[in-house]
Amino acid sequence: MKRIQLASESDVLALANLYRQTVLTWGPRYYTPAQVTAWASFTSETDQFRAFILQATTFVARNHTGILGFAGIAEDGHVTSAYVRQDCIHQGIGSALMRNLLEYAQSRCIQRLYAEASEFSLGLFKKFGFQLYETEMVERHGVQFQRFLVELKLNDQRRHCRNDSGLPHDCG
Repeated sequence: MKRIQLASESDVLALANLYRQTVLTWGPRYYTPAQVTAWASFTSETDQFRAFILQATTFVARNHTGILGFAGIAEDGHVTSAYVRQDCIHQGIGSALMRNLLEYAQSRCIQRLYAEASEFSLGLFKKFGFQLYETEMVERHGVQFQRFLVELKLNDQRRHCRNDSGLPHDCG
């Protein structure tokens, strides 16, 4: 059985490990060795990785074996992360985390979700109805990457919105 909880400071090291192992294991299926090395190196930028996790609302899926994956969302609807432990991919963890993000967004009256998807996360976003609207080239440590810009427009459900206290409020 898995449970999904908010990430905490004490999770950051384990999340960095998961991120690195997933990129090193699954990245070579889609990216060059130089791209995989550059991407995985993000975890060595400790302060930036900590901010990546803690400045968004990041949810962590866990079970008796430990952390299974994580996904984050900013208050403006930016899906900042979606990573699943390398040995748990295609087992429903990413989908559970994405459903959690969608529920969170709807409860906060976020009208549009958007993300910069990788080659291997693009399928998850498309599965949940995200539409590709552009591609971009970015550079990390001197290495070029193509990213897929995706978005999902959510239905207006203002009466179901909640504020930080959990009480209903009007988003209009």
